[in-house]
Amino acid sequence: MNAESLIKKFENKASIVQFNQVSNEKEALIQRNNELLSFIKSSSESYGVRMLVNGGWGLSATTIKKDIPKLFDKSYKLALNASKNIRNKTVLKELSFNKCVVKSDAKINPFLKSDEEKIKLIGDINKYYTYPEIKNVETTIIFSRGKSTTINSLGSNIKQERDFSEMVSHVVGGANLEETAMIKRGKLGFELFNMFNIESEIKKTEEKLKRLINAKNVNCGNYNIIIDPEMGGLFFHEAVGHALEADNLREKGTCLALNEKVGPDFLTLYDDPTIPHLWGSYVFDDEGIKSKPSMLIDKGVVVNFINDLSSYYDIDGLKKTANGRMDNPLAIPIPRMSNTVVEKGSMKKDELIHELKNGLLVSGSIGGAVDSLTGIFSFKAEEAFVIKEGEEIESLKGVTLSGDLKKLMKNIRHVGNEYGDGLMGGFCGKKGQRVPVSDMVPYLLVEGVSVGN
Repeated sequence: MNAESLIKKFENKASIVQFNQVSNEKEALIQRNNELLSFIKSSSESYGVRMLVNGGWGLSATTIKKDIPKLFDKSYKLALNASKNIRNKTVLKELSFNKCVVKSDAKINPFLKSDEEKIKLIGDINKYYTYPEIKNVETTIIFSRGKSTTINSLGSNIKQERDFSEMVSHVVGGANLEETAMIKRGKLGFELFNMFNIESEIKKTEEKLKRLINAKNVNCGNYNIIIDPEMGGLFFHEAVGHALEADNLREKGTCLALNEKVGPDFLTLYDDPTIPHLWGSYVFDDEGIKSKPSMLIDKGVVVNFINDLSSYYDIDGLKKTANGRMDNPLAIPIPRMSNTVVEKGSMKKDELIHELKNGLLVSGSIGGAVDSLTGIFSFKAEEAFVIKEGEEIESLKGVTLSGDLKKLMKNIRHVGNEYGDGLMGGFCGKKGQRVPVSDMVPYLLVEGVSVGN
């Protein structure tokens, strides 16, 4: 029996029956300095069935195609057992679903390019590095094509095809082995490498490494700062975005609430999976919901939380968003960000620096930590620049921003009008799953931020 027939068999027993299938094709090249370390080609396929029975959810999954019929029986039994131990049972709300076939929008299929061309590309990238203080260059290029099927008893029948290309070039140099990286990612084919000038980007990376080698450590204290698009993206994804995921709201794991005033009137934040080519974009989520921009903070007020079917059904007052995402069918869909966007303001970068007058321009991001329940965060920047009388005068390293997310948002004084190049996506980890995400956040001027090293 095919998936549609098996769904029909169980749809009178379950409130929701959903089948997911994902196949992936991948090529990964790694080159260290002048040596090609590996060129690996791989493929995978997985299948999952999820059911909602009497308010309880069950999931069964496999990588073996012939076992698909067994998944339906297992999922039903798991959901039935789960329903016996649930106090607040999920109740459905009316939604519309689609039947659609989505083809990849990649312009150049990387899998039709020869191995020789890919090997030459990665070799040439490493050869472009000439700064004598460099000790090591390691570049990774990955091409992947995913094909997915989502069918459920609510009316969804979606087949999607998506291409992703990425390059990460990691550089180490100087006596203290300072590190930096050039990262380019997009929901693109081989044309990713036509969307930026490789030699120019490598030159910028070398200049950054040189600054880090010669930079001083920051003096700890409270500063008025400008946050660049990369650090702003990290803050609004990690600190704000996770606090705006509806499963955290349901589980009382967030410091934010609906209709709460959390920022100035000019602050607008939304999640948008529809932006062409961005790493976090898609046409339908993994539960068959059509993607669309979803307003989360409007004029400084929390107006919605991103949600999957489960959290949307369980929480009153939410507007449905297309954010039910999973790593693969072996895991359950959960609320996940796609592309986190802060709406542009009116000020250019130079105008923000002039307005700041004295403080720090914080640039790049290395990582950090946040507690969504308390809102306390700590994020490490790649570098910073001392601003004195409206001029950049000195480079700094070892810069860490910390504080409370609500306080930082309320202390935003100006939003710039410039985004990054849109090719700076990453992977978001949550509950053992990783999904591609991106952000578009302009330069921000913020007062009174705690800076350490």
